[in-house]
Amino acid sequence: MTDHPSTPGSNPHHRLRNRIAHLTAAIAIVAAAAVAPASAAEPAPCPNAGTSAFLQGELPRFSARLAQGRTLKIVAIGSSSTAGAGATSASNSYPSQLESDLSRRYPGHDIDVINVGVNGQEVPDMLARLDRDVLEHTPDLVIWQFGSNGLMRGRPLAEMEAAARSGIERLKQAGSEVMLMDLQHAPRIDGAPGRDDVLRMMERLSESTGAALFHRYRMMKAWAASLGSAYTQMLAADQLHMTDASYRCMADTLAAGLQGAVNRGIAAARRNTGNWATAAVRFPLQPARAASAP
Repeated sequence: MTDHPSTPGSNPHHRLRNRIAHLTAAIAIVAAAAVAPASAAEPAPCPNAGTSAFLQGELPRFSARLAQGRTLKIVAIGSSSTAGAGATSASNSYPSQLESDLSRRYPGHDIDVINVGVNGQEVPDMLARLDRDVLEHTPDLVIWQFGSNGLMRGRPLAEMEAAARSGIERLKQAGSEVMLMDLQHAPRIDGAPGRDDVLRMMERLSESTGAALFHRYRMMKAWAASLGSAYTQMLAADQLHMTDASYRCMADTLAAGLQGAVNRGIAAARRNTGNWATAAVRFPLQPARAASAP
């Protein structure tokens, strides 16, 4: 008598092995689904930049509007650092992340950050589109990043300063507060003659016009001191542009600086006039993110 092979699944031992295999695969899928989103959703903490204040100057209009719960519009103008060169997506540019961070710090408030950065531009290019791309939005605050392209191309410092000064005055006359953002700390910036001259020019502009100044170079240099060789993760392969990690951490530091300015404005208003004093209760200063390498 000849034995005939059993049909698939007809053998009890086969059925048991199949059930075990299916159960094991299902458990693996559930476990992977539980672990993967958690790891993807938790970005690495930002580096320890010390206790230095990287935002110089006060922003009374910004502070008052935020404390009063009014709609707040920020326009970020600049070159590649604003446009987001080096980031993996537009949502990872610093303006996009700044909007998310401010919304987290001030839940329920209508805060809009508009990115009008254009790669490769210098101050005259930005002045030419100031009305169309910036003032058309009637911003409460304009964050103006410039200087790196002019530095690397050897533009005369006096021309850059004079053009920037005229732009700041136009913005202020239109009712917008202005925050300047200086250079990035990167090998191609540090290798350019005149780096310190540009940084000093930004200080002069801030002091003479009353525009606030975000010390990006000082912040990134503090990162480098904290991270050591791991600082390379904060720079793109071209040794100039920033990365997802550095844009995120810069947005976080900038949001913390803005929140500090708001709290100082609230305290000053309480001392001087008593206006919108109770708003301070709603806006406690958020703790900094834990310090470690990205």
